[in-house]
Amino acid sequence: MSRKEQRGGLGRRLAIGIYSIALAYLVIIGFASVIPQVFWPETDEAFDLECRNGLQVLRNEVDELRLGYLSANETDPTRLRERLVSWDLRLNALAERCDEDRVHLLNRYRHRVELSLERFMREEAPLGNRVSEALGPTPSARQTPEPSP
Repeated sequence: MSRKEQRGGLGRRLAIGIYSIALAYLVIIGFASVIPQVFWPETDEAFDLECRNGLQVLRNEVDELRLGYLSANETDPTRLRERLVSWDLRLNALAERCDEDRVHLLNRYRHRVELSLERFMREEAPLGNRVSEALGPTPSARQTPEPSP
């Protein structure tokens, strides 16, 4: 075996070793961070409403958040994400006391609203803002002109 072939074999073994160490590190870190989040999620223990009332409060918050973003043509998702983190902690607290199906249904609704709001902020809100700039301020309900016959 020539000297060049020996160096090639050493390089491959070294690369495989580095790759194996990096892969093992990623697997260990992945399990160390994911498992606690799945089995012991953080909760907001101060949210101590009974199941039905708590789920209704959280649903109303999602609806109000959605309506607030739609009415203001908001384009910044920062506040949305901050409010949903708090919302998630309170849902996790309720999940310990409520029927799992109802909690999952509400959580699914929350994620659908979040996705649709992100799409709205990305696509429709900028267009709505440009229309508002082009047309000027919206007249109030009292100032709405009557259609002429």
